[in-house]
Amino acid sequence: MNVAMTGQLTLKQASKKIVPLALTMAGTQFINVASSFLCMIMLAHLGRQVLAASALMISTQITVMVIGMSILFSLSLLIGHAYGAKNFAAIGQFLQQGWTLAVLISIPIILIFWFIGPILKTFGQSPALIPIITQYFHAYVWAVLPFQLSVATQQLCYGTHQQRLAIITSSCSVSALLVVAYLLIFGQLGFPPLGVAGLGYAVSVQAWFGLILMTVLLYQRENFKEFNLWPYRAHKNLAILRQIFKIGWPMSLQMMIEMIFFFVLAMMVGWIGANALAASQIVNQYLFLTVVPVFALSQACGIAVGQAKGAGQLHEIKNLGYASLRIALIWALTAGLAFVLFPKLLASFYLNMADPANAITIRLVIWLFFIAAFAQTFDAVRNIMTGALRGLFDTQFPMYMGIVALWLIALPLAYLFAFGFQWGVFGVSLGAAAGMFAGALIILYRWRKLTGGDF
Repeated sequence: MNVAMTGQLTLKQASKKIVPLALTMAGTQFINVASSFLCMIMLAHLGRQVLAASALMISTQITVMVIGMSILFSLSLLIGHAYGAKNFAAIGQFLQQGWTLAVLISIPIILIFWFIGPILKTFGQSPALIPIITQYFHAYVWAVLPFQLSVATQQLCYGTHQQRLAIITSSCSVSALLVVAYLLIFGQLGFPPLGVAGLGYAVSVQAWFGLILMTVLLYQRENFKEFNLWPYRAHKNLAILRQIFKIGWPMSLQMMIEMIFFFVLAMMVGWIGANALAASQIVNQYLFLTVVPVFALSQACGIAVGQAKGAGQLHEIKNLGYASLRIALIWALTAGLAFVLFPKLLASFYLNMADPANAITIRLVIWLFFIAAFAQTFDAVRNIMTGALRGLFDTQFPMYMGIVALWLIALPLAYLFAFGFQWGVFGVSLGAAAGMFAGALIILYRWRKLTGGDF
């Protein structure tokens, strides 16, 4: 699929299309991150055992839920395409089939969480932690369905430029979470102290509250009536459900591939030693903050490209992709400069810089920040161009590219550099950076081939 394009969309024009949507998505994610941080502080008061269990608990929850919900991200692309083409009748059909898919996705996730105890035991996790984690997930299962339905509904908001609804509902539901979590974890105002289970029930309250609030807002707003959202017809047009799945499954599989890749990298660093693990963890905390806006910009780019494609504005497609890339590079280069110029300042939030016992870790952090400055720039290119290709419904190529770049290039090089050349944690980071560089070049080539032009 080669799209010929003419004309030029300036960075300022592209910003008006992409940045507001990206900021909303990033804001929603930061709200959720902040609420998770505050909930972890509450759990920390229950003792070290609970705190230790929470690390495995939250990482398991995020991994499973994100892999499941990422298939629904295709909805914003399809809805954006229909919105650009002014095919408003199709939008309601996409959303209803998205809800159907959300229900289907929720079933295996609920089963995984309900039987999390035997699963963790199979993987050799601590018998002392498994009962704590099980308590949480047996309460959390009530949140799975409303969260998946909410993700599908959020894609409607993103694809139709109604992103403010998403951040309003996220903010209100997070407020409900923090209040209910405090009451149920510690047993306030007559509620029994439920500990980790209290957090699971609080998250469930948050999920249902957010879903109900968003549904009410959608029902009341006049500009959603033309999408014909509510007359039930999900049993019809199952071809739409197959289309959502066809576009979405590579996105979900790519997410799973990447999350497992970074998990394996963490295992490698753990083999090297405690100082390497501590230094890597510090750098990764900042990398996570830099990647959230990039992911949001990537999805916003995909939606904007899909809308332009649906509207037949083919001259805008190439320039939307490159404008998004320029914005991402400005962000990545700014973050990279901070990593290179202020590594000790950044590390000081986690380490006592005056303590001689931290000297080795600090030296590792300085060099890891230097490598990360380049790696996160390459990764920004890869993520933005992945989003742009998804806007053209090209979701399988980025998935295959992820396998090649991360598993066939980055992982072998990381192992070779770290243990063959004895470069330790620097080797792991250099190998990952090499894979991301290769992935960025491959996906840039794909974008140029499809859009038929230069920068």
